[in-house]
Amino acid sequence: MTDYIIRRLLALIPVLFGASLIIFFALRLFAPIDIIEETLAESPGAGDPVVRERLRQEFGLDAPVHIQYVRWVWGAVRGDLGTSWSSGRPVFQQVMEALPVSLEIAFLSMIIAVIVAVPLGVIGAVKQNTGFDYMSRFVAVVGLSVPNFVIATVLLLGPAMTWGWAPPLGYAPPWEDLGKHATQMFLPLVSLGAAVSATKTRILRSSMLEVLRNDYIRTARAKGLQENLVVYRHALRNALIPAVTVLGTQLGFTLGGSVVVEQIYSLPGLGRLTLSAIQRGDFPQLQANILYLIIIYLVVNLIVDISYAWLDPRIRYS
Repeated sequence: MTDYIIRRLLALIPVLFGASLIIFFALRLFAPIDIIEETLAESPGAGDPVVRERLRQEFGLDAPVHIQYVRWVWGAVRGDLGTSWSSGRPVFQQVMEALPVSLEIAFLSMIIAVIVAVPLGVIGAVKQNTGFDYMSRFVAVVGLSVPNFVIATVLLLGPAMTWGWAPPLGYAPPWEDLGKHATQMFLPLVSLGAAVSATKTRILRSSMLEVLRNDYIRTARAKGLQENLVVYRHALRNALIPAVTVLGTQLGFTLGGSVVVEQIYSLPGLGRLTLSAIQRGDFPQLQANILYLIIIYLVVNLIVDISYAWLDPRIRYS
């Protein structure tokens, strides 16, 4: 297992290198915003070539593109991701301020999704073609069909228009005001967790139906084991493997989907910071945000792969 983990960690290096290439050069080749022109548009010396050259030096755009890339990668390896063009603050500092908010939204919404999906998927499979099964499948289809930004908007406007209540906008850290924090986070978590729970419900139901038809389940029942033990101890553990497989993908989906949700609920997370960087043409901030999201995505997928051995003892890594 240790050798496998080391090999997987080493394999992340070329993946991150390739991702950094795509991020850096795609922004410079295809981004429609020119930070020099944007800055000069607000400056009285817009036509002065001296001012243009000074700005190019300040933003590090005076060197060839491949030199800029080498400088950025070397700085990232040393923990220096540069300075934000729009705020003038260190990029790393802004990421560290926003990342905990996005991670909290992503992981808590995943927990909510699991709490909802496991009962719906398991009971729907055990009671196949009953009223509960049809209800769980209907809920799953609705959750998959409606985009999370629509759910977020409805959850925000519905109580406001019906009861005159809306959650306080902004973000209060839990260590300052836990009640206000819970009120602010509840609707965003439901908005993001809806689609994730719908996907997990469908996958878990299909996986449970397949597992319940296996010979070892029939053997367990023939031995006289209680049905609850057969379902939850023998069937559910193996049925979780396909659901866990898509966990990493869904976490990436949740982090990506948080861009719109954070904007709707005014949460200062990484998604909102990324959207602001896109609007302002802040390449250093945008590069760092995307790179951190990729790292989180890769680490979560590694953890998911390692968890297979715990879920199914037949799986061994060498």
